[in-house]
Formats: sequence, C-alpha cells, structure tokens
Amino acid sequence: MPRKQRRTPKPAEAQRHFRLLVETVLDYAIFMLDPHGNVASWNAGAERIKGYRSEEIIGRNFSVFYRPEDVARGHPHQELAIATREGRYEEEGWRVRKDGSLFWASVTITAIRDAHGVLRGFAKVTRDLTQRRAAEEQRMQLMREQTAREAAERANQLKDEFLAVLSHELRTPLNAIVGWSHLLRSPAGLPPDQVQRGLEAIERNAIIQTQIVSDVLDVSRMTSGKVHLSPRRVDAREFVTAAVDTVRPAADARRIELRSTLPFDPQFVWGDPDRLQQVVWNLLSNAVKFTPTGGRVEVTVTRPDSHVELTIRDNGAGIAADFLPHIFEMFRQADATSSRAHGGLGLGLAIVKRLVELHGGAIRVQSAGEGLGTTVSIKLPILPVAKAGAAERAEPPAGTRLDGISVLVVEDHADSRDLLVTMLAGVGAAVSSAGSAAEGLALLSEERPNVLVSDLEMPHESGYELIQKVRALPPEAGGLTPAIALTAHAREIDRMQALAAGFQTHLAKPALPEELAAAVAAVVGWKRG
Repeated sequence: MPRKQRRTPKPAEAQRHFRLLVETVLDYAIFMLDPHGNVASWNAGAERIKGYRSEEIIGRNFSVFYRPEDVARGHPHQELAIATREGRYEEEGWRVRKDGSLFWASVTITAIRDAHGVLRGFAKVTRDLTQRRAAEEQRMQLMREQTAREAAERANQLKDEFLAVLSHELRTPLNAIVGWSHLLRSPAGLPPDQVQRGLEAIERNAIIQTQIVSDVLDVSRMTSGKVHLSPRRVDAREFVTAAVDTVRPAADARRIELRSTLPFDPQFVWGDPDRLQQVVWNLLSNAVKFTPTGGRVEVTVTRPDSHVELTIRDNGAGIAADFLPHIFEMFRQADATSSRAHGGLGLGLAIVKRLVELHGGAIRVQSAGEGLGTTVSIKLPILPVAKAGAAERAEPPAGTRLDGISVLVVEDHADSRDLLVTMLAGVGAAVSSAGSAAEGLALLSEERPNVLVSDLEMPHESGYELIQKVRALPPEAGGLTPAIALTAHAREIDRMQALAAGFQTHLAKPALPEELAAAVAAVVGWKRG
C-alpha cells in the first residue's frame, strides 16, 4: 500500500494549536504584554499561579505583580527596558499574588517585534519556585547549623584541652610545693643543703603558679577590653635588658647562648615598661623552651624607619607551616596531647599580640618549618616629640621602710595573716591583725592605725562591708583611715569595685614584700577629698 504522507499544518492552524497549548499549560504563567506593560493575554497557568481570572487582569499593568517597594524603585519598567534593549530579560525574585501573598518566581521577558523591527509587546513566562527556594533555604540552614555545630564542638574540644592543660600546669608546681613543704616539716629533718634546695623549689614553683594565674586573668581582661596600661617614656633597651636578665638563668642552665644586640643610643617609645618587659620575657622564654641544649637565642633592637623593631631569633624547634596561621589564637597549641614535650597553657602568644597592638605596634612570626628555628619581629612606634616632655610615672622607691607607721591587717586565712604581719614587721611597721571584719573594725576604732590592709572575701562579713562601716565612722574614730584591698580577686572589675567601695589601692595576691610596703607608703598621706 502506498505510505500515507504526513500533512503539514497550515500556519493559521499551527498558530491555533500553539495558542491552545499555551492556554492549557498549568505549570507556567504565560501571557503577553503590550508595549506599555499592560496584560494582553492570560493562560490557565497564570490564573493558577497568580490568582487572577483573565477578565480581572487583562488591560491592567503588570506592575501589580510586584511588591510596592519594587514598584517604587521602578523595577518593573527597568525589566521592560532591558528586554527592549537586549531582547530578553531573566531573573528570580519575589512576586505578589492576587491575595497579597508572595511567591518566589523565575521570570523571563522576551521582546516581540514585527518584520520591520517595530516593538509589538512582550512575552512573559513566570514559574513558581517557592518550594524549591524553601528547600534551598532549608538546606542552607542545615549547612549553617552544621557549621555552627562543628565550630561549637571545636570550641568545646579546645576548652576541654585547655582545662586539661590548666589542671596539669597548676598541679605540677603544686606537687613540688606540697611535697617539699612536707619534707621540710618532717621530724627527722633535712640536711642544710636540701633545706635550701627545698625552699628554692617552693619559691620557684610558686612563681610559676602566679604566672599561670596572671596569664588567665590577662586573657579575661583582654577579652573584656579592660587591660590597664601605665604608659610613660621608656627606652626600649631597658625593658629588653630586664627581660634578658630574667631569662638568662634558664638559658644558662640548658647551655643555650642568649645574646642581645642593642644600639648605643636610647630608643624611646611611649608604653608601659612592665607590660613591654612581659612581652619580651614571654617571647624569650618561649625561644629558650623550644631551643635544644647548646642552641642559640638572640634578641636585637634596631630602628629601621619610624619604628623601633625588636627581633627575637632562635635555632630551635621551629613551627609547622599548617600551624603558623593559628600561632596567635588563644588556647591553641601545636601539641596538646598528654605526651607533649613542653608545658604551658597556649595563652602566651595571644597575650603578647594583644599587648603589642595596645601599644600601637605589630608582631610577626616566621619559621621555615619544624626544626628550622623561629623569628619573631615586633614593631613599636617611636616616641612622638610631644610626648618627650610628659611627666614620667613615679616608680616605687626601692627598699621602702615603714618605720613609725602602724598597720592593721584583716585576713581570715591564718597562714596568709601571719605572712603579712611578718612582711610588714620586716620593713619596720608596727602591725596588729584581725581574723574577721568585726574584729578588725573593733581594733581600728581602738588602735587608730595609720593604714588598713584587708582581704575582700571573708566569711560572715566581706572586706567590702568592712570598708563601708569604716567610711561611715566619724574622722576622729578612724573613718578616714587609708585602706588597701589585698585580695585574690585580681580582675580589673575587682579593682574598680574595691576603689568604688572606699579602698585607696587594690593589690592582687600574692604580693611581694616590696610591693606591699610601697603601697602602704603611698597611701599614708591620703585624705578624703
């Protein structure tokens, strides 16, 4: 049989078929706009998606599909302008249904021109992608939650590692202190050389514990933005030399060559000499700690430009390339395992960086890799000329004596109270003591001491309550007695609270004899107002 030939539809018939197809499509809003943006045709998909029947929307401007804020910005007509110029416009964005609800739409606008290129209108195709967008947002939310969860887990891991390290670092010197104290009190006694060695070990380990606590408190102050600086005009050579002298015994004990190269002329900066010495001491201690026996550590001070530059270089363990970007992060250590070779909390370099920045400086750490040494460079701005004439901070006089000064010590801890009495009596003060706030208040009214030294945290009544009662007394009964808060609460907020309560000075425990004596001497002449 002869094969039937497929009939080619006539143009008018093809157009009618296409129009029928468009009108019955439900997943897409397909409609026409005239050159001014007015709706000229409407399909079933447009009615389903946008909510308008054809008789409600034909002849109205398509800007009704946009949010008021988009219309105010001229967004609908900008779309037509782009489609007119480029032939096509595509985007995804929020659109408005008849009932005012929003949906996320994929929009395509195509310019329609006749054979002569005259614009006859626009074909607009819109698809509702609200569900897809909701799924994407849910997926993004899950990813954000996962990222936050991983960050929290990492933070918890770092916290646990830090607490484990902190416990180890505190217990290690405590073990030496308790152990030697027990041996020194042994009825059998120890040979004189061992007694001396034990006392040195107790002092050394107490200093280590003090430094650990100071580091933790420094971190607290820095995170709260309450670091206290006492700047003055200072020669960089002074605090570098002081730090080198402090670290040298540790370097000598391990036969590490510790060398400093300083310029002949003063290199003045405006800063807190104690804090700057802390910076250099910390970096030198790290260098000595991570340099093998027989190694070399060198510190140099130069002035290459408008800065004083301190460089500390060693030929020690070096830093792995993958850890170098994290070197200044708090609680981060290259080795936080129980088998790590070196102690420490992982706070030192974070503290150093913050202190350097507080002085307007910058710090950089370089290392070619593990086993290849480390170089730390610090840049501090030179002292401005205007600062050169500023008054320098008065330093406490060395060897302060308190002859003729009476001091009342209020401390509930018996051993601490006995220590304070011994320290103050050793520099010539006449000392009386009390074990509670109530006893202290009675002694103050009775003996009228020149200075009151009180703990803050005590049972029954605190040092804050004591000073409030003292300040409530009339002057002739001791109400103007100068007072020093000596306490283990050593945060900046504790200092401010003590001063606000009525104390003249706040000292953190443990205080050295010369610090306590200098504080007593400084407040003797205080007068209210």
